[in-house]
Amino acid sequence: MKLDFKALSPYIISVLAIIVVNIMFFLPQFEGKVIRQGDIVQHVGMSKEAADYKKSTGEQALWTNSIFSGMPTYQIALSNESNLLSFGERVLSLGFSRPAGYFIAGMIGMFLLFNLLGVNVWLSLLGAFLFGYTTNNLVLFEAGHNTKVMAVMTAPLVIAGVIMAYRKNWLLGSAVFGIGFGINVLTNHPQMTYYIGIAMIIFVIFEAVRQIRDGKAAQFALSSAALLVVAVLGVGASAGKLWPTYEYTKSTMRGGQVLTATENKSPDAPKTNADAKGGLQWDYAMAWSNGVGDLLATFIPKAVGGGSGEWLDKDSDFVKATGQRQDMQIPTYWGSLPFTSGPSYYGIVAFFLFVFGLFVVKGELKWWMLITVLLTTLMSMGQHFEGLNRFLFDNLPMLNKFRAPSSILSVTAIFIPILGILGLSEMAKTEDKSAFLKPLYIATGLVGGICAILWLMGGSFFDFASPGDGNYEQNIKDLLTNERQSMLASSSMRSLLFVLAIAGVLYLYLQNKLNMMVATIAISLLTLVDVFPIGKDYLDKRDFVNKNAVKKDYEMRDVDTQILADKDLHFRVHDVTVDPFNSALSAYHHKLIGGYHPAKLQRYQDMIERYIAKGDMGVLGMLNARYIINKPSQEAPAIVQRNPFAKGNAWFADNVIIAKTPNEEIDSVASVGVSKKAIIHQEFKDYIASAKIEPSRDTIFLTKYSPNKLEYKSTTSAERLALFSEVWYGPNMGWQASIDGKPVDHIRANYILRSLKIPSGEHTVTFEFKPASYQSGNTIGYVCSSLLLLLLAFAIWRSTKTQTKEA
Repeated sequence: MKLDFKALSPYIISVLAIIVVNIMFFLPQFEGKVIRQGDIVQHVGMSKEAADYKKSTGEQALWTNSIFSGMPTYQIALSNESNLLSFGERVLSLGFSRPAGYFIAGMIGMFLLFNLLGVNVWLSLLGAFLFGYTTNNLVLFEAGHNTKVMAVMTAPLVIAGVIMAYRKNWLLGSAVFGIGFGINVLTNHPQMTYYIGIAMIIFVIFEAVRQIRDGKAAQFALSSAALLVVAVLGVGASAGKLWPTYEYTKSTMRGGQVLTATENKSPDAPKTNADAKGGLQWDYAMAWSNGVGDLLATFIPKAVGGGSGEWLDKDSDFVKATGQRQDMQIPTYWGSLPFTSGPSYYGIVAFFLFVFGLFVVKGELKWWMLITVLLTTLMSMGQHFEGLNRFLFDNLPMLNKFRAPSSILSVTAIFIPILGILGLSEMAKTEDKSAFLKPLYIATGLVGGICAILWLMGGSFFDFASPGDGNYEQNIKDLLTNERQSMLASSSMRSLLFVLAIAGVLYLYLQNKLNMMVATIAISLLTLVDVFPIGKDYLDKRDFVNKNAVKKDYEMRDVDTQILADKDLHFRVHDVTVDPFNSALSAYHHKLIGGYHPAKLQRYQDMIERYIAKGDMGVLGMLNARYIINKPSQEAPAIVQRNPFAKGNAWFADNVIIAKTPNEEIDSVASVGVSKKAIIHQEFKDYIASAKIEPSRDTIFLTKYSPNKLEYKSTTSAERLALFSEVWYGPNMGWQASIDGKPVDHIRANYILRSLKIPSGEHTVTFEFKPASYQSGNTIGYVCSSLLLLLLAFAIWRSTKTQTKEA
């Protein structure tokens, strides 16, 4: 088949434009610089042990002791090598690395979606830019939410596949959806995938009504069945990660509480965030809920002050008043979120076109997108729109596993430009231009009117106060209030000017003063002038640093050098010079009692709340915290304290307390102290019946250590009950115990530790982490991803063959 390069040239030019604009925006990346992303800094620390292990052995570390005394690596450093779609992200990104590669992938996906919807090439390109440079995408990447960004960027491919399956070609559409959905799942951000799924279910409902009404119920059933099959394959392709993660979730904070009461917690301990029924507690899940002001910021970027650390020019009134002589960051944000790196700004051009599209576009697509935008916007308000969101939280499957409802605006932002561009496309295709004047006037009046009112009168509607203002003296608070009020007014005026400019361009087109190409170019320029500066406020050259500067985050302190001089195989460190339960930086060098992870084991969280946050030395000792890093005062350098109560890697119980309930288990841990007492739940009473539990000189010590496997040598004069300073994860969740190579059962002790009966004599005891879900999941992943690739190849061949025959 001969290629028509003349016909293809607009598409080639569009792709090149996407590449060039992203290179310009992310120029520091191509100068060899990187972004210091907060979450990625934490990730590098917590994944260091697993990364080193894979580098030295070639094997995947499925467990790590880097954080929280040990946990699976499923959501830390587990690659998905069995999923053959893993190269898809690189293909979609055209070989460019992040961040530019992410945005190139998303924009090309959106460009293809618009072409599928019948939009001309140049408007499709405009739509790609409207989608890609939504400020929230840039804010998310700056913060290190890379998986969330890529989940959003693969959404257009998912949407395109579903629409194609129902309206064009059920086979090719299903294949495209399968690949897009499979890659979306692979990005490993279930929350975004879930939200995108909600949007697509709404579309399917509309499509069902349409096709059944038109007598095409059989066609709808065929398309739906095909999409359902490939959706299963898309999930199955990532089974190597999803299955063990699902298994793990049951034991985490998202799986529900273990205890039936939570008394005796330290006042300084983190609040229990798990709900007794399973999932997260409402207050914890809803902490990041948008208020009305945050929604205004979707089209007036600085409506609530921008970000929590907004840069102000040295010539600004605030900076001058403070006596500073350089640009500085100040807390101008006064919205409803605890803090934010920046607004979820759609772009005033995109928002105006969306409103215009509401009055122009006809049919189910408009109503689907309107309902999706309204629903996701209300869901983003969380606790500030409790009537709806409490109902959804309690009744929608899995929704109570997720937190930060404000993040759903990342999905809302996908549909804002789609409807806007469809509106422009309808206008470009229609000869009767006069029919579009009224929608233009209405959109200008609505959006421009809101902007004008906030510009002229916004100061009288709000108090511009933030909870953190109490930390400042009155004169600083007054300056902050003035700055916030000024930001609202100037930002509202800015948005109003863009509304008038875009409305002017469309008016001139409708009056035949401009042709569509000139109008498209003008709107494209307005789009870039709109979103580029705002985007640069939250991701610009000051965020990019030399790679060596990032490495400094992990430089060893004197205290780290002192601890690493201890060449013992395995012990833990408790670093209280930082928030020990929200920082994993020290994990770059040590195995920590604390760390940073949004899904800790619930039993470990309980121990944090009851004992570890109090600095209970007995509990720290049984977790083998040999060293504590502390500071005598805020100004003093960190010092190392050796913990004399550290029990080592393993020991034999000299006394036992049988607990009837989990609450009794954890309460009895208070009596452990420096003793070798074992707290055993009554479910294991028969297991320990034959063990001789008394003080003895018997020995057990660790001889080999790796993340997945620990080996001990024991010498006993009778059958003993050994306790290990390793986190219990079970039963039957992957840890397999053996004595002299023969598998044996092990139990839980002291609420969180592993325990094992060891017979008399000399023996080799081994714990090896080999979760069956991971092994089986990898097999399923390989099969499902292979089937998806074969399906895509067949669908393309079949479609090409059909087109050739028709020609």
